Amino acid sequence: MSLPTYYNYSPVFPNPFVCLKELVGYGATELHARLPWNGLGVWLEETWHSMSVCVHMDWYIILLPLLFFAGITGARFVLNKVLIRKIPIWCKLDKEGTAKFPDSVWKMLLYTVTFVWATYLVFFGEDQLFFDLKSHFSKWYLGGAPVASAGVYWLYMFELGWYYHQAYAAIYMDAFRKDTTLIMVHHFITIALLFFSFIIRFHNIGLFILFLQDIGDVTIELSKTVVYFKTRGGGHCRKTEIVANICFALFTLQHIVFRLYWFPTKAIYSTMVVGMITHPGGPFYLPFNTGLWILYGMQVYWFKFIIHLLFKLVILRQEIQDARELDEDEEFDCDESKEEDVVPPPEKSKEPTNTRYRKIKK
Repeated sequence: MSLPTYYNYSPVFPNPFVCLKELVGYGATELHARLPWNGLGVWLEETWHSMSVCVHMDWYIILLPLLFFAGITGARFVLNKVLIRKIPIWCKLDKEGTAKFPDSVWKMLLYTVTFVWATYLVFFGEDQLFFDLKSHFSKWYLGGAPVASAGVYWLYMFELGWYYHQAYAAIYMDAFRKDTTLIMVHHFITIALLFFSFIIRFHNIGLFILFLQDIGDVTIELSKTVVYFKTRGGGHCRKTEIVANICFALFTLQHIVFRLYWFPTKAIYSTMVVGMITHPGGPFYLPFNTGLWILYGMQVYWFKFIIHLLFKLVILRQEIQDARELDEDEEFDCDESKEEDVVPPPEKSKEPTNTRYRKIKK
């Protein structure tokens, strides 16, 4: 069997049609073969055996993320009280901006830290994870694997603690949104993939996926933060609207490139195609790839909201709002000045309009 097209080198922009063809030809065939055709019990027993052989775990993997979770939650509480919640008051933001600004700023700051951290490790770490997809699994072997470098190890611990905090905050701290349930599913799948990939030493591919995912949260939170400044002191700021549109354009571009294009052509291609060549018959093929496809499905679902927002922004010439807060059956009029153009219907006269009555009255 010939090697996949991007086995030795994956360019910046791999051909998506070639990747799709090989995902179907290599990956789907292997995925079909890994389904529990001999019964779920047999499959679970084989998976458990592989877990017992491959898992490398200690108490630090449990303790350190919990410590980061406590530290992040405490730091958020203190910074909100000391500084972040005072900024919208100083800047005289409206009620909505004052309520939502702290959450967006906090997420933007933390995701910026994790994205810069992951980007450095992807491009300047021990392996060229962006261009050499086989390096995602090249040093891994059944029953043993290289220990993660210090940078990868601490990034994993921090990310696990951060997503623990995200799951907690979505329930107890953040404002409820239309897709809060979906966000919770996303957080739990991410936590499961992070924890699972670390204890079986799939940390290279895990690091690469973090690099592809975190940039999106930076740009969306930046966009929302700018939007909250559109109304200050009861007035409307035109410059803020322009900046918000630029930020939203960056968010749309990165979502297409990082989450809709690179995620399947590099990350899933690596796990379903390249990984099958480097480790034929390797364990965890079915659960790991299933989780990645679920994540990708969520990115496609959220892109529907981006398209909706683009339509309102470009075609209807309306201002930008938070894409994930839009209700499909509700229209948002972002330009408050339009309310002045609405002419209320004339009140009906209490007197009859009959001319005969008017003559009698006179």
